[in-house]
Amino acid sequence: MDPSMVEQTLTKGQMQLMALGLTSAEIQSVVIYLTGKSASPSVVETAPPANLCAKADRIRGLNASAWNGWSPDLENTRFQPHSKIRASDVPRLAVKWTFAYPGSKNTQVTAIGNRLFVGSSAGQVYSLNADTGCTYWRYDAPGGVRAAVTIAKLKSAPSGYAAFVSDSTLVVHALDAISGQPVWSSAKLEQHRIALLTGAAAIYKGVLYVPVSSGEEVLAGRSGYVCCSFRGSVIALDAETGRQIWKTYTIPEEPHTYREGKPQTGPAGAAVWSAPTIDVKRGLLYVGTGDSYTDVQTDRADAILALELSTGRVVWSNQATEGDNFIVGCFGGSSQSSANCPSPVGPDHDFGSSPILRRSVHGTDIIVAGQKSGQVYGLDANANGRTLWKVRLGQGGPAGGVEWGMTADRESVYVPVADVYPAGGHPGMNALNLASGEVRWKTPTPKHDCPAGRRCTVGQSAPASSIDGVAFSGAVDGHLRAYDTRSGTIIWDFDTTAMAYDTVNGIKGAKGGVLDATGPSFTGKMMFQHSGYPGVMAVPTLGLNLLMAFSVNGK
Repeated sequence: MDPSMVEQTLTKGQMQLMALGLTSAEIQSVVIYLTGKSASPSVVETAPPANLCAKADRIRGLNASAWNGWSPDLENTRFQPHSKIRASDVPRLAVKWTFAYPGSKNTQVTAIGNRLFVGSSAGQVYSLNADTGCTYWRYDAPGGVRAAVTIAKLKSAPSGYAAFVSDSTLVVHALDAISGQPVWSSAKLEQHRIALLTGAAAIYKGVLYVPVSSGEEVLAGRSGYVCCSFRGSVIALDAETGRQIWKTYTIPEEPHTYREGKPQTGPAGAAVWSAPTIDVKRGLLYVGTGDSYTDVQTDRADAILALELSTGRVVWSNQATEGDNFIVGCFGGSSQSSANCPSPVGPDHDFGSSPILRRSVHGTDIIVAGQKSGQVYGLDANANGRTLWKVRLGQGGPAGGVEWGMTADRESVYVPVADVYPAGGHPGMNALNLASGEVRWKTPTPKHDCPAGRRCTVGQSAPASSIDGVAFSGAVDGHLRAYDTRSGTIIWDFDTTAMAYDTVNGIKGAKGGVLDATGPSFTGKMMFQHSGYPGVMAVPTLGLNLLMAFSVNGK
């Protein structure tokens, strides 16, 4: 990693928790120790946006053909049936243009007609032209941006459209979608210092629903840290003003001291990592929650919750794994590697991906939920989330099972399985019958020769996406693959790390890296995928996120 990337990772990225309390000079010392160089401001960060678009086109296509935020639809199917890319075109997909920008983690691409909206943990948010990659505007957020941008009509925005951006300062910003100028910024959504905004906000009838997650399970491994007090939540904001309408914690109890003579608190955890799913028919919102951080019992961790859209009231919950009390750095049954370690230590089986709402061919509305345990569940939306079926597809674990998301067409759900660690898992792509959970096909992740000195894991932790007849899934080795949805046959395999690209914004020799946390987005005749997600596998990325735009034959 180059020096500026190390600095960004420590100040705004995935190592921010570990660097808490360090001065700027101390952070620079770490940068110099690791890289041999001091961190100078990145040219991409400080210079005006390169390759500006000639004119600020209006937004076209805020409809069913768009990819708005996490999914094209409120049900989070990640299925785009209106793509103009046909299944027969997929083997001819090629890179049309690339765009590079700083940051250790990036948002998924939001694609609305002729406009793209992207952001990264370095804090830059861009609006780009979908066809050419030219830049309409750049907004420098106060904190890193990890959650996908959500677009909606907004009366208070000069253009009538707003881009909603969540950043690491725990604030949501409404920007005019045409100009990038601020319209409003919310109050800080959560006072807990380790809270994070990782899941894309969902919007419905003028209300923005924002999920809140946390890195406390990482920080809790520190000696002397008073563990644990964070509770996941969902917050409803008035989209016109940013005013809070309601806030619902996933764990209802107030944290309390639970071990005599020790400062630990609890219950805690049940973070909401992913975008909420909207059930218009029932007036409900569905979220998956992460693990618990303490020994204090809670039935809301590792669960699917249904909240009332209008009030935030929890209508029902279905817990998949009881007693999953986990802190990073605690290992094995009842081992106590720090005073904060729960006993026993849980398996870390979060629901990190959004639930999918789908009507089966038999007329039943099914909520499909994928867990890091390697299990996938079908829940009955008509019967308060009663479990209809469950199937195990992977070994599971802290970096196993279903990590960031699945996709579902009208008959099947397509499930990428990570199983990166520990060894002996079953990474690959799978298809399940929506109605029954029956496995239709399983395609293991292809393995290839591993160069000396590189960690070559092949898990598929990135979220899958689909169009008619084809499901797409990225792997941590940098390969983006397309699967025939009938047979599971791989019909296209593109290595995003194989070439260096001269980007449309003037960066020479930019290379891709790990595919993780974000999946392909589709609009019109184009597909968009980020490559470069440092931390899982040592692939050089020059400290940049590489956005790759694909079209048939690169035309």
